[in-house]
Amino acid sequence: MNASQESLLTKGVTDTGQRLNEFDAPDISPQEYAEHTAQQTASAFEATKLIEIVEVKAGIGAVHLLGRVKKDNEKTFMEMVVHPVLRAMSESDADGFVGKQFFLKNGAVKYGWVISFSSNNLRQAAYNIAEALEPAIPRLEVMESPLVGPGAPQSGGSTSGRRGASPLRG
Repeated sequence: MNASQESLLTKGVTDTGQRLNEFDAPDISPQEYAEHTAQQTASAFEATKLIEIVEVKAGIGAVHLLGRVKKDNEKTFMEMVVHPVLRAMSESDADGFVGKQFFLKNGAVKYGWVISFSSNNLRQAAYNIAEALEPAIPRLEVMESPLVGPGAPQSGGSTSGRRGASPLRG
């Protein structure tokens, strides 16, 4: 470690006042790690605005999500989510499944979309899947925005009774 890196570590402190170079991150169990990864993966899917995740389950090295897709969005969901996710699963060491799960609700047959995958390297598999979802996440670009504040005087001077630009008087 060079002097500038060491300097940065000795300057910072944690919320409890412990110096960063003395801080040791707490150990988390593989199950806790899987649950955290599952929540992050669910957030990535929901960011597409094409699916609403209603159930998140995790096991050691595995993530299982159940979600709703509006009927009008199913074609877009297939193109923008399912296909890229299956490709990401096949290109990594993840074993996965994307499909529909049918169940009875109030006597009627309903279904939800299931996204399940497992991997020996869950972190990398989840990262690859989230990266595959990037093109499906809507981006907003603001072209125009109204100006907030008092309006400009219409008569070009102080006679309008409003604040704003006016001619300089000497």
